[in-house]
Amino acid sequence: MTFIKSGSPTRTLWIALTILSIITISFINLNGSHIVENLVRSFCSFIIAPSLILLANRYHLWFRKSLRWVVHLSQRLVLSTFIFFMGTLLSYELSLMIPKGVGYPIHVMLLIICSIVYWAPLILRCTFIKPLSFIHKFGYFTLTTILFFTYHELSYYFYASRPTSGYMYSGMIFMLVTLWLIVFQWSRAEKETDRMTVKGYVHSLTNEKNM
Repeated sequence: MTFIKSGSPTRTLWIALTILSIITISFINLNGSHIVENLVRSFCSFIIAPSLILLANRYHLWFRKSLRWVVHLSQRLVLSTFIFFMGTLLSYELSLMIPKGVGYPIHVMLLIICSIVYWAPLILRCTFIKPLSFIHKFGYFTLTTILFFTYHELSYYFYASRPTSGYMYSGMIFMLVTLWLIVFQWSRAEKETDRMTVKGYVHSLTNEKNM
């Protein structure tokens, strides 16, 4: 998914949207509860993780053996969804069951790794694998967004409070930005005409040969 290309309007727009999202994330979390925890979680999931993938795209780091697992997972959408759900959401619940000095750092480490797994099918780009189709990316994005939102709403109902509301709202903002970029790139791809493929539909290739 080529969200960012050097010198392209898309790259400038992505940078502008990212800066705006960072400001919005900070504002949301500073006006909520559990400020530090939600800020850290928001930046790990929606700033640091995708930035690391884009950095690896730019410098072709996916050729390194130590990072091949990310590439392989980016092609396995069901497994990526499961890892995202377990590591990003449920690990927070588990961190509350052990002392905070131990549980929260473990959760943050799992959060970064699982957030990388989450973003990989959407923005990972390397030359030795076939990119996922836009319909697959859209389906994956829709499923993970529904899981993300539903989980938080159910946890609010269960706990009768909203301790992670800042993280949820931050996530929804970044997911909306991502949705717009998927649709934008999909629309641009549809406008590009493959002349070698389309030619036979315009006039008969057999008749052309006979001429």
